[in-house]
Amino acid sequence: MRTWILWLAAALPVWAAEAEPDAQVVELRETISKIVDVKSQASEEKIDWETRKAEMSELLSLHRHELELLSEELEKAGTSAGGYDEKKREAEAELETLKAARRVASEAVVRNKDRMLALSKLFPQPLANETEVERTALEEWEPGDEARDGMQAILGMVTKAEQFNRRVTRSKEERDGRQVEVLYLGLSRAYYADRRGNAGVGEPAKDAWVWVSKPDISGEVVKAFDELDKKRPPEVVKLPVQIKEVGP
Repeated sequence: MRTWILWLAAALPVWAAEAEPDAQVVELRETISKIVDVKSQASEEKIDWETRKAEMSELLSLHRHELELLSEELEKAGTSAGGYDEKKREAEAELETLKAARRVASEAVVRNKDRMLALSKLFPQPLANETEVERTALEEWEPGDEARDGMQAILGMVTKAEQFNRRVTRSKEERDGRQVEVLYLGLSRAYYADRRGNAGVGEPAKDAWVWVSKPDISGEVVKAFDELDKKRPPEVVKLPVQIKEVGP
């Protein structure tokens, strides 16, 4: 029995001695694990840093490319600035020319407005009716208004007066208290008559047309109307003509 106890007692130190290496192994394993974790973490951080480094490098490359493009655009803008300035100068010069032309036109309207309105008083009734719109526009035009409006009114009246002066015009008007037909030979002379023996002539004077009764020309004037209406064959018609120079 004693021998067994001694053997057990002798065996205990051996077990204890064998237990110590196990603790060291555990500690060593923990240390190794920590080292591995640190290395793993360091490796992950290295990988993350490499990734970020690559991203930063890419961003820097894009930024440099963007700066190059911006420089090119600025160079182009600088090159085109001269062309823009030249076009601007041309536009300003053209604008000044237009302003000068407008000023000249306005001065022309101012000079001719009263004269044109005075001449329009000499227009016979048919021509006065044709130019009523232009005459009203010219009467209402004032310095400072659009020169174009005043110029159009004057030119319109002159054009219509010239056309009237080149043709024979017939109209119905009241003369001597009666409704008669009037035959205008342009702006130089006019004749009127009815079928009851009333007749006369008209001519422009200083302020307006003057009408004079001449019953003796009734036959000739009526004959002229009939020939124009093709109611009788063409014949020579003898009508009194007297041309006078009339001015405002």
